[in-house]
Amino acid sequence: MININHNLKHIKKILDRAGEILATKFNKRIVYTEKDRLDLVSDADHEIEGIILNRIRKLDPDAAIYSEEAGSLPGDSEYRWIIDPLDGTANFIFGVPYFNISIALEHKGKIIEGYVYNPVMRDFFYSTEKLGKSILNGAEIQVSGTTEITDALIVFGFSAHMENIKKLYSQWRTAFDGCKKGLGLLSPALNLCNIARGRTDCYIDFGSNMEGHAAGALILKNAGGAVYNYDTTEWEHTSKGIVATNGCLDPFLRKASHK
Repeated sequence: MININHNLKHIKKILDRAGEILATKFNKRIVYTEKDRLDLVSDADHEIEGIILNRIRKLDPDAAIYSEEAGSLPGDSEYRWIIDPLDGTANFIFGVPYFNISIALEHKGKIIEGYVYNPVMRDFFYSTEKLGKSILNGAEIQVSGTTEITDALIVFGFSAHMENIKKLYSQWRTAFDGCKKGLGLLSPALNLCNIARGRTDCYIDFGSNMEGHAAGALILKNAGGAVYNYDTTEWEHTSKGIVATNGCLDPFLRKASHK
């Protein structure tokens, strides 16, 4: 298997190229379809995915791949690349520059590398198991020290779907009502990275998927934060849903949640 420094160099090149195309498309008319009710996919999702898959195969031809639109692609090694070519598609379509490309590397069921890139803001986050810390644009980042819910900025993962809003509010009412500010943002990887950089303090989402949160979760953990599956106090990146914090708010959230 190729080494981590080699991966970083080549993944950065892949993200730069794919991100350049994505940023250009963002400033033009967006063509999109509906995969499912309230679940949109744009032509950019497919084009960027094709570029990334082609380059990942050249970089690491033996590894398996899971990508959001293509699904599972088999490989002959113990490694698997997990890719979301456009995390935050709704934001992209609506003209909100809060979206990213997310790439994670899994080894024997554990995430060992994570890369997240916002091509509009040009924010490049990454972390590796070996490195043990998280980097944004060349500088180490760390979570906030917020300990009180009344001082916390909390991100909730929902769109204009009343049943989802009701579910989150009923299960996390004390978090909604007690925090300094709550906001719904649809980009799991960036939501996790913003906790990692200390900009926000918590993220709650019962619908996030592996490809959206795998890389960001490693970046957050190595910046001092904590992540859990939505319905447990454990973490398994293949499960759906996530509760993520700066680590200091965990006692309150466990008390506040429906668990």
